[in-house]
Amino acid sequence: MILPLEWPGFQLSCNEGILGLRWPGAADLHVKAERCVEASLRPKSGDESCQLVFRFKSAPPDATDLIVVRVSVPAAQVQGAEQLIQWLRREHGVLDQQADEDERAELVRVPTGSDGWVLAPTGTASEELFDEVMDRIKNDAD
Repeated sequence: MILPLEWPGFQLSCNEGILGLRWPGAADLHVKAERCVEASLRPKSGDESCQLVFRFKSAPPDATDLIVVRVSVPAAQVQGAEQLIQWLRREHGVLDQQADEDERAELVRVPTGSDGWVLAPTGTASEELFDEVMDRIKNDAD
């Protein structure tokens, strides 16, 4: 059994195979544990705290959509978060991947006409900033 995890601004529970992630006063997310395809802890620089990263696949089984959740974990709660991850791997076959793989993936701009486009049209300053950031990323990778 996994004990609930709780710290200021966040609560995580697992009841009957449902992971409940709650940010009191802001949001609640309830996901079947079997939909979790990755859970990992990433160390934060400067202290013992970490970032808990979940990736959930959406329904139906052949869907390629992912829900990615990142939560800051205080140092006092890291051990409990590690136990949760071990339980997810053992009981639900969650992969032992590092969320860093997402960070290394190529950034691709969403085309204006697609369903994934959020804001249109963008201003000139935004376009210039986007181009500059992408150039810096490309130059840093080379």
